Amino acid sequence: MRAPAPFSRRAFLGGMLATAGLSALALTGCSTNSFSGKAKTITVMTVSSEVTDELLAAWEQSHPDIGLSFINFDQVRLNSMIAAGNPPDVVRATGASQSAYYAARGLSHPLDDYMRQSSLVALDDLAVVNDVWRWDGSVQGQGPHYGMTKDWSQDFMYWINTRMFDEAGLAVPTADRPLTYDQLLEYGTAMTSREGGRVTQYGLFNTTPSVASISQMVATMGGTIYNDDLSKIDFTSPEAQRAMQWFVDVASERVGYTLVDVSPEGWDWPAFQAQRLAMDGAGYWMTGTITPDDEVSQYAQLVPAPTMGDTRISPTRAATGFWIAENSRMKDEAWQFIEWFCGGEPAERRATTGGGIPPIDSLYGRLPQETDLQKQAYETQMNELQYLQAIPSSPFIDPTAIDATLSDKFGRVVRGDMTIGQWADSTTTSVNALLANGVSLVGM
Repeated sequence: MRAPAPFSRRAFLGGMLATAGLSALALTGCSTNSFSGKAKTITVMTVSSEVTDELLAAWEQSHPDIGLSFINFDQVRLNSMIAAGNPPDVVRATGASQSAYYAARGLSHPLDDYMRQSSLVALDDLAVVNDVWRWDGSVQGQGPHYGMTKDWSQDFMYWINTRMFDEAGLAVPTADRPLTYDQLLEYGTAMTSREGGRVTQYGLFNTTPSVASISQMVATMGGTIYNDDLSKIDFTSPEAQRAMQWFVDVASERVGYTLVDVSPEGWDWPAFQAQRLAMDGAGYWMTGTITPDDEVSQYAQLVPAPTMGDTRISPTRAATGFWIAENSRMKDEAWQFIEWFCGGEPAERRATTGGGIPPIDSLYGRLPQETDLQKQAYETQMNELQYLQAIPSSPFIDPTAIDATLSDKFGRVVRGDMTIGQWADSTTTSVNALLANGVSLVGM
């Protein structure tokens, strides 16, 4: 793949508007709390929940000469800022699915020179998950780092409620005995309760079809949904159709929250906390959410990622972190923020909460191991590391566009108005048209 030419405003907007669903999002974009007005001020686009007064005070103390101006993350606003040639200095993104997309377009700046000189972030101390931020011009996972993870999880791991397993007479999975997806459906069905036609307890959560989930399922069967150079996708293979059929079966049998049976809370924790949910695909993250005061803490256990085939693969779907804009005029100052946030005191604090795995190997020992739940989660998570494997994401398309296309006709398949084969043909055609547009913009 040749080096990308600088993008024009028209070309970039054309590529981004091809990402289905993004143009319908509303602009938010209000600045959050900040220490600006200094001689040097960097702009950081991230989610507002990560910007606390405590964090700002700590930054002010350690970096008194550099101001921070925060913008709430909004994809449409980011696209417009990039197209105008005035992106934020630091941008939040998911390394696993978006890093190659930005690097291939020449939008993100390589960080290796900074890392070699850093006292907080050493290249030989980086957790292997940071490889998802590497890009050599054609292969993700090789070449320079175009960003850094702040925290992460092997997101396909499940939390289960052992009380519900015991009541259903089901064997609790262990670190060396993961469930298959067929078992997830079988067990989820057994642990779903209904009263008067209304579901009072669901067996499953996190059952929305996505390019990440289908890729993981197909990978455990020894396959891939992409061609060799990631310029084309194929949902018509037997493996991909089998994966999609699983999502359709879950929705048809109403054993989990899905696109056609949406969670009233909008996310998984309230149902799991209230013990209305038996299995939750939430990864290690929930370790930092469950407290000893939650009754569910007596029964909650972290278990390995399920498999659809014979190969254990437990990837991350996010590895969320930050990248520096190539157009930034303050790259050195932007790096100081990433270095501090991802490798300094904030990273140490995040690790002690259990709300994600740190991006630096030497911080693994900071993960909590005080309660029985924390010990069990830690041991299971450390064992799962041997099955970590990056699943390539195409540099030619933002994954949100693929996910929107996957979901577009999902309801029709569940209702029986469209077969899996018809869905596979239609979705493959639609996504490949978006990929072709990306190829024309990036070049090969």
